[in-house]
Amino acid sequence: MASSPTGGIPEASISVPDAILALRTFPRRFREALTAVPADRLATVSDPATPSVLDRAAWVRDLLTDLARALPRVLDDPGVQLPDLGASEPRPGAAAATDLGEVLDGITTAADAIASRAELTPWEAWDRQFFTDGAEHPASWVVQHATTAGAQQLREIERAAGELDDGDE
Repeated sequence: MASSPTGGIPEASISVPDAILALRTFPRRFREALTAVPADRLATVSDPATPSVLDRAAWVRDLLTDLARALPRVLDDPGVQLPDLGASEPRPGAAAATDLGEVLDGITTAADAIASRAELTPWEAWDRQFFTDGAEHPASWVVQHATTAGAQQLREIERAAGELDDGDE
């Protein structure tokens, strides 16, 4: 059983319906977490090797966008070989000049695209296999990975935002 990218809940243990529900909450949850951070602190890091909250959110946007593009291919072309999907981690400073509104809009668009396509997919299609990151995965991995990776970064954003608040005291 594959574990999540952070060693948390195994991706395969998340059902497709639960993943869809979680993806539907991402726009609101990311907006709440990120708008709680003062704009001048979005790119702030406590350690140069640690991604900022904006770096993490932009990474989620990019990952969800890649997965939204991949899902139709995975479902419509079983056995397809795709480039790496989510093997990387957020990079410190990668999003320093990025607009928060664009990041939040991107998360909304991509999460909605994945959830909408997933809701239209027949159950038997979720077992279709494809290849990425040097491994074979079932199609369900796309929504499961989107959910676990997004949720992990959201937790990191909330934790980092709390540390930024602690620094103000």
